[in-house]
Amino acid sequence: MKLKKLEASSMKELFIKTIENMILSGELKIGEKLPPEREIAKEMEISRTIVNLGLNDLEVKGFIEIIPRKGTYVADFIRKGRLDTLLSIINFNGGKFDKKTFYSLMEFRTINEGACAYLAALNRTDKDIEVMEALYNKIQSGGSVEEISKTIFDFHHAVFCATGNYIYPLVHNAFENVSIVLTSVLFNYFEVEHTTNQIKVILEMIKAKDAVKAKEAMEDLINKGVERLHESYFR
Repeated sequence: MKLKKLEASSMKELFIKTIENMILSGELKIGEKLPPEREIAKEMEISRTIVNLGLNDLEVKGFIEIIPRKGTYVADFIRKGRLDTLLSIINFNGGKFDKKTFYSLMEFRTINEGACAYLAALNRTDKDIEVMEALYNKIQSGGSVEEISKTIFDFHHAVFCATGNYIYPLVHNAFENVSIVLTSVLFNYFEVEHTTNQIKVILEMIKAKDAVKAKEAMEDLINKGVERLHESYFR
């Protein structure tokens, strides 16, 4: 095996992951002050540039707060974090969802995706239906778990686009990585066919412009996923 030279960008990512894990594990506590950059660089045997760049990224992700002339502090990442923060939490758990994260995410999805299915049924165009049908057929054609999960994300995105509200699909795009990871986890506990059948109902209700039943079908899809993971994933 031929090893490659460790590049600076990799060192930065390793530094970021190390600090994230220290925060998520509780080793570094919310409100705790971090040592100066020079001291961190010396103790971790990396350049100060790597430390500076890494801390800036950690601040963007909501893990730390840099206060000029005062220092760097561990932030309340639940209050200040973003979607990247959620991915870091999932990765910290070895790619698994803890109960609170899972149920919080599914509650958010039920409210938003149910509403979007309702609006899509009212506002969809023939072109929207063509896109959804093509994606539904692609799901049926099979593939790897990752490929199917990505296509299911694309189907949901098509529903968001069909609402006629351009904010919904932009927000949905931000959840792409999280949604694909979650869907991949679900398929470890039940057949893809279950989801395919439910997506077909959503598509039919949107196509028929039945807003109420489209919303119900979308909420049913999400709630079924909650039930199955509750029975198997968290037991």
